[in-house]
Amino acid sequence: MKLYRVIVWLLRVFSRLYFIEVRSQGPERIPGSGPVILAANHPASVLDAILLAVETRRQIHFLVRSSLFQNRFVSGLLYQLGAIPVYRSHETRDSGKRNMAAFDKVYELFERGGCLGLFPEGKNSPPGQVAELRTGGARMALGAEERNNYRLGLTIVPVGLNYEHRELFMSSALLRFGPPLRVSDYARMHKIDPETAVRRLTADLQESLRQQAMHVEDQQVDKLAKDLAEALDYRLEPLAADEPASDTQQAKPGSRIKQWVWKLLEWYRPDPAAGADPFETREKTRKQISAILLRAAVRNSSAIAPLRRQVDRYQDHLRQAELSHAVKRLLNKPLHQRLIRLQMTFYAIAMAPVALFGLVHNIVPYMFTKYTARLVRQEPIRAFAYFGVGFLAFTVTYAAFGLWLWYFVGMTWKWALTYLALLPPAGFAALHYRRNILVYRDRILVRTFFWNQEELLRLLRRERQEVIHLFRELEADLRTDADPYASAGDTET
Repeated sequence: MKLYRVIVWLLRVFSRLYFIEVRSQGPERIPGSGPVILAANHPASVLDAILLAVETRRQIHFLVRSSLFQNRFVSGLLYQLGAIPVYRSHETRDSGKRNMAAFDKVYELFERGGCLGLFPEGKNSPPGQVAELRTGGARMALGAEERNNYRLGLTIVPVGLNYEHRELFMSSALLRFGPPLRVSDYARMHKIDPETAVRRLTADLQESLRQQAMHVEDQQVDKLAKDLAEALDYRLEPLAADEPASDTQQAKPGSRIKQWVWKLLEWYRPDPAAGADPFETREKTRKQISAILLRAAVRNSSAIAPLRRQVDRYQDHLRQAELSHAVKRLLNKPLHQRLIRLQMTFYAIAMAPVALFGLVHNIVPYMFTKYTARLVRQEPIRAFAYFGVGFLAFTVTYAAFGLWLWYFVGMTWKWALTYLALLPPAGFAALHYRRNILVYRDRILVRTFFWNQEELLRLLRRERQEVIHLFRELEADLRTDADPYASAGDTET
């Protein structure tokens, strides 16, 4: 348990460096005690397990494919963390017998009131979708209840893992915890017809997962929805009014020592709520756009073609003009808060020397770790490689710096240690500085040639309003079809 907490703490630090922001909705739906299954979609391989672990207070035991246990070091670590291997038919001849033993371990875990992490798709999710779920998770849950006369009290919490750009470093992530499913509610059906109960529980879990995660049936519609949402900066108003900043913040660790550690990691980082709309708002907007476009495509596949052409035209003009995200925000908010922009400009200038110091001293081990770990072909093991190679690379680099300062420069060992102690936080500062410049660049006072082209801004504004107009027409047509008498009005009294 202690090793698990240490690993999770390290992974939490890693996740805060890897992602721009990580948010959770509904984590209180996870029972504080008793047996529970966290069933999640699987869009990003090992990152999914990392986010579940760091965003959940309970210790999670994951079902892990047996191929990851071939390495002795990784195998020992996984067993220490409570992982349970599962076997595929092509991996071993006695996979069925071994999986029955794995199921027994899961049943014993539930009977102890433990928590199991499960990815019921059995493979990585397709982009923008939740694949058809396999029945193994439901079969295992109902088997555990049957073994305990349906009095176990096992619940399944669907978890939607949503990534703004799952293939990119420094993206945003949103975890949605859905309403729990009580496995005992399927007890009567399971007693009469076990296979029907398994299929029903799997179908209910599938529906709930698709509500919590981003799921669009048509890939072309999904691409158009993504392009439309990004082109409009996730807003459908021609000129949006300023919104009050959200007061949602990450939960801070409880102890005073942990608070100081996190403060050391965050003192140079502005509040993300002050710089951009929350990821959950952007994801909700995209899902709404996707639903409307999908309905329109089903009704008439050619209806969305004019909108596709207009979105392409608008994006082409943005690319041709080499406009940054800041200009797109300008189209939404012509009157910026000058004080905030001045603050971010001061931040960019004042933190530049610190970021440069961290970059110079950490760039070599950072790049060595980044490219060396990529040589590992298996993605789950690659995550462990990042930690192992990174630890060695930074340790050797810092030791070399210390030796150079003490032996060649003539610095006393106390000053050399003080200097070395500044290197890790300076490296974190450099990473966060790069991240903040990318995220908050619309708040920094920069004058470019394109900002003064009023004709270009008027053209882009007109094209943007045309995109909104075409989308609103699609939406209005769908409403008219849903209620053919709506246009006649209500004439009764």
